Amino acid sequence: MINARFFLCAPRSYKGKITIYPPTMNDVVTNEGFGLFLKILTYSQEEIEDELAEKNMLDGDIPNPFQFLMNNCKNIEGYEAIVKASFYFFCKTEITFLYDVNKILIGNVEKLLKDGVEVKDFVFLEEDDFFDFQNMLRESVAQKPVERPDPNEDPRVKRIKAKARYRDKIKAKQGSGIGMAASLTSICCMGLGINPLNVGEMSYVAFRAIMDMYQDKEKYDLDVKTILAGGDSKKIKPKYWIKNFD
Repeated sequence: MINARFFLCAPRSYKGKITIYPPTMNDVVTNEGFGLFLKILTYSQEEIEDELAEKNMLDGDIPNPFQFLMNNCKNIEGYEAIVKASFYFFCKTEITFLYDVNKILIGNVEKLLKDGVEVKDFVFLEEDDFFDFQNMLRESVAQKPVERPDPNEDPRVKRIKAKARYRDKIKAKQGSGIGMAASLTSICCMGLGINPLNVGEMSYVAFRAIMDMYQDKEKYDLDVKTILAGGDSKKIKPKYWIKNFD
């Protein structure tokens, strides 16, 4: 999913509560925690269920993503520190966990009080906010938003989706495509004015979008040339490369 503001590396405010800053290529390449930070803040309901199923822990109530995050922060040593680092990476702000009221305070509570901010003016991220916040985070790295879980979904459909996610997970572990270094090099060879001196300033969203659309352009050009050279137009159907992103 491509958002124009994130494409241009411009931040977006989530409901006036917290600002999300799209990572640049420098951020992604130089910060080894990028993948973990993204994963830890964007766990979907389905991924939580899959993880609990693998551990034979599906008995009882299944936590939603916000509950899952808060529970892990309370019960797993070091998890809270990683979540705080994740928020700082994407939102450039400190956070404070208020477990007693099940909220995340945007900012450092001690610093806020020291700066004279009244408690009534504190800004919180709450359970009702978290799903949409996660989707905006996904957009900041060119991922598709996730649909809200349907509590009345047919169990058969649910099982089919779970198997599909499992196949995708296995495929991801096997690895496919070219690596980051090769991707950075290739985009510098596209004649777009992108080079090793400025490629790091691009947003990750722009990098992903340009790479995908350029591949579509190459395929379209090749299909047209093949037809002009005598290729079978019944078998070759060029798809114009300028189109909306899925």
